[in-house]
Amino acid sequence: MAERENLEIDFASEDFQRNYKRYYEQMHAKCPVVHAARGDFYAVAKYSDLMSVILNPKLWSSKFGPGLPFQSPDAPGALVNVDPPEHTAEVKIVAKAFTRVYFESLEPEIQEFVDRQLDAVYAKGTADLHQVLSIPLPLFVISKMLGIEYEGKAQLFDEWVTNSAAGVLMTSDDPRRADIERSTLALHGYFKTVLEDWQKKLADGEAGPEDNLITRLLTATADGKTLPPHKILGFCTFLLVAGSRTTTILISNLIHRLLNEPAQLAKVKTNADYVPRAIEECLRVDAPVHGLFRTNNEETKLGPYDLQKDTKVMLLWAAANLDPEMWADPNTFDLDRDPEQVKKHVAFGSGIHICRGAPLARLEATVALRRVLAKLPNLRPAGEAVPETRMPVLMGLRSLPVAWDVN
Repeated sequence: MAERENLEIDFASEDFQRNYKRYYEQMHAKCPVVHAARGDFYAVAKYSDLMSVILNPKLWSSKFGPGLPFQSPDAPGALVNVDPPEHTAEVKIVAKAFTRVYFESLEPEIQEFVDRQLDAVYAKGTADLHQVLSIPLPLFVISKMLGIEYEGKAQLFDEWVTNSAAGVLMTSDDPRRADIERSTLALHGYFKTVLEDWQKKLADGEAGPEDNLITRLLTATADGKTLPPHKILGFCTFLLVAGSRTTTILISNLIHRLLNEPAQLAKVKTNADYVPRAIEECLRVDAPVHGLFRTNNEETKLGPYDLQKDTKVMLLWAAANLDPEMWADPNTFDLDRDPEQVKKHVAFGSGIHICRGAPLARLEATVALRRVLAKLPNLRPAGEAVPETRMPVLMGLRSLPVAWDVN
């Protein structure tokens, strides 16, 4: 790699996707703030630098969106692409609908779905768990939450999600630009129809405020205000994309990591207290999202760079989670680390824009891991787990072949 003043990384390259931890080690050792080799943006790897950005939303704005393309501040969206005081008001409303109690009420159906998926393949003794469980489970859960039909639409939803996620690092010459834009339009069009349908059902008395997340959002108030429909539309589309794929990656990363760390897997099998530890340590070591963007509202200095106003900067959650100044031997998956220190990871972001669905992702991963270990005896790898390279901002697997003993 080049010296500090010339260090550049192509974050959209397949080599980066396959060897990102090597790049992160180089960033921590040589230059924790770098310029991207493709796309005009900068990236931050050091935990303390990243937190200084997160905790200063007045300077580091979300108004142009969490991706590389400059999103219009007038585009539909809630929470993820707005700043205080608008963000503060929206959080109050969303928090009334997006509660831990509501998430936990979904646990029985989550377990039933997981069991159905595993029962369907049990007799074969082998399966691709990424396809059988990790992809469909979050899509099923979010469909249930949003009051939309899951059966028959899983493949379409997955296509929309894949293309939309790829759009986070989309450049003007991206060969997939047409597919990404087409999926984005289709996704918004679909949810516009869904939203209008639930509005009508509420007005006609055919639905109640507690029926699903959409009806909750349509009726929730804070300080006498409600979320306008276009904000709910933006929130729902973002939830399907971000909420499903990140949880998909978490589940597969978690199972894959444990299958390749026998000593750590033994701890999980013999002590239930290690399940949440495994999830948090996996989130730290194998964070599903490389990072998302902020944009500076005025000229500023970041690392060795003088940044002009409205410069896109990628906050590398995954790199910050591997900062040797925060965690000793950071690339090692160790379930005996101090749990409170592990929980300082930023896999779900931090500050005012921390992921509101994090408790749900943890719940899905907990149920998935427990049921997989309970129902698939002597679970083991059955081939190479193929990394996912189609969505540069995410890091996970495209397949997870496993085998188990059939009694």
